[in-house]
Amino acid sequence: MAWIGTIRPEQAEGELAAIYSKLQQRGKPISNVVQAYSLKPPLLRSARDFSHAVTFGGSSLGRRKEELIATAVAAQLRCRY
Repeated sequence: MAWIGTIRPEQAEGELAAIYSKLQQRGKPISNVVQAYSLKPPLLRSARDFSHAVTFGGSSLGRRKEELIATAVAAQLRCRY
């Protein structure tokens, strides 16, 4: 259980429900990191858009290689997310 108050997917309304729904349609679970932004849906949308723009499609490597690099860096930094 998170110590930060969050809005779970089944409780979401409005813009937050739309964001959660879009993630679930892609077959992705709603992670704790995403739920930590749940109290500020505009911030969640901005963070998601920024992350996507910076990490995917910004290079000629392709998504698979970008994901491999991100995984290697996260492992080196001992990051769980």
